Amino acid sequence: MEKMILSLDKKIDVQFVELKSEIKSLEDKLGGEIKRVEEKVSGIDKRISNEEFISRGALTAVFISVAAGVIKYLFSSPVPIM
Repeated sequence: MEKMILSLDKKIDVQFVELKSEIKSLEDKLGGEIKRVEEKVSGIDKRISNEEFISRGALTAVFISVAAGVIKYLFSSPVPIM
């Protein structure tokens, strides 16, 4: 009976070591995947912020142009000033 218990204990230890090594390898793979995803998200964030900055600048330019045109139309005199 004692031999069976020792044999089972050894088998359990071997299985435990195997599972531990498999878990370690899976953690390593997941760690690499997470780093790649973080890099992609960071790159997308930078691109979006650049596009947002450019769009905001273009919108501001259009607004200033329209405002200048409206001001010129409303406040220009029909007779040229000499």
